[in-house]
Order: sequence, then C-alpha cells, then structure tokens
Amino acid sequence: MIAKPQTEYWFARRFPIGNGRNGMAPINWKGWLVALGFVLGMIAGGGLFAWYALDGKLPQGIAAFVALAFASGVTFVGVSQKKGDHVHTVADYREGRVRV
Repeated sequence: MIAKPQTEYWFARRFPIGNGRNGMAPINWKGWLVALGFVLGMIAGGGLFAWYALDGKLPQGIAAFVALAFASGVTFVGVSQKKGDHVHTVADYREGRVRV
C-alpha cells in the first residue's frame, strides 16, 4: 500500500470546529510571506491612491487602490483556503499535537 504524501499546510484554523468563526492564521514562514504580500499590496494601493490624489487624478487613485486591494485580498483568501488545515487549530500546532 502506497502512503499518501503529507500535505504541507501554511495556515490553520484560529478557532476550533463548531465555532462560528472561520478565521485562518499562518503557521509557517510561507503563510507569513503570503500575509506580508497582502499587507504590502494594501500599502502599495494606498501609496498609488495618494500619488494620484496629489496629482489631481482622484478617480485613477481610487481605481488603483480598489484593484490592488481586490487582487491582494483574493490572493490571500484563496491561498489560505487552498493551503490551510481546516481541521486543526493554530493552538494544536503550537502545542505539538500536529507537526508542520
């Protein structure tokens, strides 16, 4: 019988199953890198918004911010759902009940 390779999770549940909240949090450096990418995308969007606004092009600034915020958010949520452990919590990983 061939063993199925263990999946490397980047995120884990913040709250146990049964809790109404579905938040995910990073559990290794790859997850933290994705979270950092989200933050940098938001900062870049804010910077472009300010740049365009100071140049008198407010609609373009709004469009740039919305585009970067949307792209960053969709990427962050998509990766956290695809590479997330939907059964174990962050506390399980911290207490050593599950290995990364």
